[in-house]
Amino acid sequence: MKIIYAATPQFAIRPLEALLEAGEDIALIITQADKVNARGNKIVFSPVKQLAIEYGIEVFQPQSINAPEAIQKIAECDADVLITAAYGQIVRPQVLALPRLGCINIHASALPRWRGAAPINRAIMAGDEKSGVTIMQMDRGMDTGDILLLEEVAVTPDMTAGELHDILSEVGARLIVKFAVDAEKYLKRKTVQDDALATHAAKIEKTELFLDFEDAAPALHNKIRGLSPAPCARCVLDGKILKIYESKLCDTMSGDKAGTIVSFDHKDGFVVAAKDGCLRLKSVQLEGKRRLSGEEFVRGYTPKQWLLKPHNS
Repeated sequence: MKIIYAATPQFAIRPLEALLEAGEDIALIITQADKVNARGNKIVFSPVKQLAIEYGIEVFQPQSINAPEAIQKIAECDADVLITAAYGQIVRPQVLALPRLGCINIHASALPRWRGAAPINRAIMAGDEKSGVTIMQMDRGMDTGDILLLEEVAVTPDMTAGELHDILSEVGARLIVKFAVDAEKYLKRKTVQDDALATHAAKIEKTELFLDFEDAAPALHNKIRGLSPAPCARCVLDGKILKIYESKLCDTMSGDKAGTIVSFDHKDGFVVAAKDGCLRLKSVQLEGKRRLSGEEFVRGYTPKQWLLKPHNS
C-alpha cells in the first residue's frame, strides 16, 4: 500500500516504525515546520522528520496541509491512503478526498470519548479508568469520523500522561499495521460514532497548570499525573515555581489550611494539605534546579514559608 504519513510528535514514531517494519510503502512524510530552540537559537526537527531522514523518506513541510502547494503535492503522490497521527492541523475536505481510500487517523482515545487536541492528558485529569486508541476514517469534523478499529487500555490510579502516551503509541502501531494489511475490509466494517457520548479534549492552557489546593486531593492527584511529564502541574513555594511530576494520595487527614506543608521530613516525606485530604509529593523540581524525588528534596531544602500557593501573591 502506498502511504502518505502526516505526523509530528513522538507519539507518531512507533506507528511509523511499525508500518516500515511491515514493508508498507511510505511514499511521503508530511510534518510541521522546523522550530527554533530558545536555547542556542538552533533549528529543531520534529521527531517524525528525524526518523524520515534516517530512512531516506521524502519530507514535505508546508505551512498548511490545506494550502494549494500541499494539495498539489499530495495529488501528485497518488497514494492509496493518507495516515495522520497527531499531525497538529485540521485536514480540510479537499485533502480528505485525494487518496484512493481517503484519510485515516490514529487517535489516542477510545472514541467518541475525548475528541480533540489533548485526549491523553484529559483522560487522566478526569480520572478515567480506561483509555484506548481508535483508527478512524477522517471526515470534516474534529475526530468525528467512523471507527475502523478500537482497542481499550486500562488506566491505573497512579499512571501519568507520559506512561499512558507510550502505551497508546505501541497500541497505535499494532492497530495501524492491522489496518494497512487489510484496509478495505476494515473500511467496509466501519462504525458510526455516537455523538451523544462525545467529550472534548481541549488544548491544555497555561492557566490550567497551577494547582489550587482548595480542590479535592483526588482531583489534584489526577491533574498532577495528567500533566506529567509535560507541561507539568505547578504551584509556588517561597516565591518560586515548583513543578510537581508525581504525587500519591495519603491516608493522612489534616485540619490545616489548604496548601499547608504538613510534613517535610525523612519519615513522612513532602506532604501537603488539600481540601479534603493530603497529597505526598513524590517528584518535584524547584525553579532553577533539577528534578528531585520528594525524599531528595526534603534533605536539601528548608521552606521559608510552609505553604504552597496557586500563584505569586
